[in-house]
Amino acid sequence: MKILLAGINAKYSHQNLAIAYIKNYLKKENVKTIDFNINQNLDDIYREILKEDPDLIGFSTYIWNIDFVQRLSSDLKKAKEDLLIVWGGPEVSFDNQELMEENPALDVIIRGEGEETMAELVKAIEEKKDFQEVLGISFRHQGQILINPDRPLIKDLDSLPSPFENYQAPSGKMVYYEMSRGCPFKCAYCLSSIVPGLRRFSTPRIKKDLLALIASGADTIKLVDRTFNANEKFSMEIMDFILDHARKGMCFHMELMAHLISDEFLKFLEKMPKGLFQFEIGIQSSNLQTLEAIDRLADLDRLGHVVKTIKSYGNIHQHVDLIVGLPYEDYKSFKRSFNYAASLGADKLQIGFLKLLRGSKLRLEADKYGLIFSKYPTYEIIKTPYLTPLEIRKLKIFEDVVEKYYNEGYFARTIEALVDPENPFEFFQDLADFWEESSFQNLKHSRQALYEIFATFIRKNYGENADRIIEKLRYDFLANNKAFPKKFLNPKAVAANIYHDLLKDQALRKSFGLSMDQTTKKLVKDFVFQKFVDSKNQEKVLGFFYGPLGTNIVDITKDYERIVYGIH
Repeated sequence: MKILLAGINAKYSHQNLAIAYIKNYLKKENVKTIDFNINQNLDDIYREILKEDPDLIGFSTYIWNIDFVQRLSSDLKKAKEDLLIVWGGPEVSFDNQELMEENPALDVIIRGEGEETMAELVKAIEEKKDFQEVLGISFRHQGQILINPDRPLIKDLDSLPSPFENYQAPSGKMVYYEMSRGCPFKCAYCLSSIVPGLRRFSTPRIKKDLLALIASGADTIKLVDRTFNANEKFSMEIMDFILDHARKGMCFHMELMAHLISDEFLKFLEKMPKGLFQFEIGIQSSNLQTLEAIDRLADLDRLGHVVKTIKSYGNIHQHVDLIVGLPYEDYKSFKRSFNYAASLGADKLQIGFLKLLRGSKLRLEADKYGLIFSKYPTYEIIKTPYLTPLEIRKLKIFEDVVEKYYNEGYFARTIEALVDPENPFEFFQDLADFWEESSFQNLKHSRQALYEIFATFIRKNYGENADRIIEKLRYDFLANNKAFPKKFLNPKAVAANIYHDLLKDQALRKSFGLSMDQTTKKLVKDFVFQKFVDSKNQEKVLGFFYGPLGTNIVDITKDYERIVYGIH
């Protein structure tokens, strides 16, 4: 029997961890894993699976791929009637009767953790035994849908063979890694809330896996643990271990509950090198009634203190998250939540829209709170008693401009000049309104187009101050793009024939950390020199050097006057 385990990921850069665990647990030569992504052509995926000619195919299902899995399963069953089709994963661990009635090509559903269940299912097939003894599955039998009892959770996670022994990380892919399963918290929108307790792999096992990942060539490792700092002592031990062994350029991304971080942990974080860790911190809302409804009470003052303190260190990239559509959160309440989140100064402010996941407490309580959501994946919120469908649509456009103009970091100086720190929501709402009025939400935009759109918005809304603000936009453009600014940015270029004079000067080169070894002819292509007017209406000359470590920006006004005009 040939077994194929298929993961259909949200992006090319992702990999499916579940199928890797199951393959290793089965310990069979006839098992193969294959990763696809939802940006691929469905027919191409179908043909690749046909080429493998499996006897059993197992799909790992999630809200982002279930449509693909349903269509693939239907077509594959028609192409090969004796193919056994098995679904597992969070998207199909609930509502099994409904799922199997709607998908006649589906033979078996594995609910919950899949390693032991898949092993017993495969054994039953090989030994031609009845499936009724396999815990944790739902299946078809003589025209009926049978739902077996749940399987107990795996007590000893170390019993699961590591998928990272002799592992080589694919180039350009993020690697997922779990240190634990479950979560100590019970957030009503999250499936982790319904799994009792928190189980962790042993510390020696985790350290062994981390060493294997570091040796694998992986650059970005995302820890899928719901709360990395559930045990602070353990968290610090693991971070110290990573610090001691990680290769240069590696990055570890983890989710934390910021309000639980102690002063001791804060001091510990201060010593971490820049770029090694990224934190994702869920706020979801600043409305206390909302937080109570979703079982996520948090000390917002403490959370704010922690995020701002970490920000002051300048060494850890932070994301903070909000969710649109939660109970009791109307438009004004979301505005307050956004302003609170923005005030923390995190590197990214991610806005998600409530998804009523199968099996989640909030889905079960949707009628109680009047939450109306899509019947189809991703089960996204349509309306609530507090937000109309049009208000949610408006916030979709709002989220889009926040993502483009705040989260990417390409407009930092301009945003800082325009945003009222007490009410950043108002600025982004104005920008979103302009975006919609111009129908930009229906188009794709290059990065340069975003600068041009922003310049148009500034000229339309800021009158006599527009040119002063465009100066900052031009600075942002040059800081983030190796290119000469276009006319819409009011370029004030240094004459091209002066570039060589500037770059032949030893003192000027030294200000950029450059020696005289490299020829001027080769250096010229890595520089842009532009004139700017500062807040005191004085002209300055800035040099932008696009080197291997990023953009180096230096005020060369005095050197420029000395070299060009002979002023000392």
